[in-house]
Amino acid sequence: MPPKSPHPTPSAARAATGQPRREGNWIQRLGPGAAQLLAKLRDAVSVATPSGGPTAIQRSDIPTQYLDPAVLTRVGLTPMLAKLIVEGFLNGLHKSPFHGFSVEFADHREYVPGDDLKFIDWHLYARTDHYYIKRFEEETNLRCFIVLDRSASMGYGTGALTKWDYACFLGATLGYMMLKQQDAVGLALFGAKPGLLIPARCRSTHLRQMMQAMVNSEPTGTTDVTASLRAIARNLKRRGLVVVISDLIDDPDATLKALRLLRSHRHDVLVFHVQDAAELDFGFQGATLFRDMETGQELEIDPDDVRDHYLEKMNELTEFYRKGLTEVGIDYQLINTREPYDTALSAYLHRRFKTHK
Repeated sequence: MPPKSPHPTPSAARAATGQPRREGNWIQRLGPGAAQLLAKLRDAVSVATPSGGPTAIQRSDIPTQYLDPAVLTRVGLTPMLAKLIVEGFLNGLHKSPFHGFSVEFADHREYVPGDDLKFIDWHLYARTDHYYIKRFEEETNLRCFIVLDRSASMGYGTGALTKWDYACFLGATLGYMMLKQQDAVGLALFGAKPGLLIPARCRSTHLRQMMQAMVNSEPTGTTDVTASLRAIARNLKRRGLVVVISDLIDDPDATLKALRLLRSHRHDVLVFHVQDAAELDFGFQGATLFRDMETGQELEIDPDDVRDHYLEKMNELTEFYRKGLTEVGIDYQLINTREPYDTALSAYLHRRFKTHK
């Protein structure tokens, strides 16, 4: 149960290392608003760096810096920010395994009114005198749903971001990453019961609709992961990638069964288990009053008396999920909200790489 009062302040942004990157080309591709937002990010990095701290932050090193949650929270959630995160991250990879996944030709289908004319195969038309549309790999293989837990416990946070804030940032960047590759992406929210469901679409304006839904939602109520995921599974008519972002605070056995149910429906499943740093290290000092954010139940304890037992149980829980999910082919990633997003993004890229082998 999270404590009633706030605790440790966010850590300072890490200093950039390595060789400077050339950012001009990808910034220009994102449009006129990108340079202005990047300037705000640089200002946020400067503010997040304490006096006497690292000073070797170069302008061209910022793509690694703005993956830090302490920096992003100063700028706010916008579609352009999601684009900058993704472009900067991919630009920093020596060789991105993500490149070219969604441009590989798959097959043809007959043209129907309303299809985009740019996908007509004119060479085939010249030979057959019939219109055919070129279909690519992502059109036949992938549509993704990002499933966000918006229960009250997700509103907890001792650093720059709450777990809900982190989940929204992560969901937005993953959404943009998939739209960038012309994959269809949708959004589902859940708590005590299934909430908003935005169908998967593959269009440039879809990210703004998803992010608006995130901004307009607040973590509230209790959690029923089992009922919510079962209902969401019934609404997913086609196989695809399901990305679940949650703190998984519910009955572990029932939660595991619900997540495995998604896999049994032949979905490719990726689970991000989001935890605040205080929940992972339990670094509270002195008598502390804890309050369950979903039930209101309160308990005052001395953290020193229970820390070892708590950490043991937390390790057992994460290992329970890791083993139970990976043995059925579900990727499990434990996320600390104080850590930069590159860990989660790398996990996603790894999953996409495996699904496209």
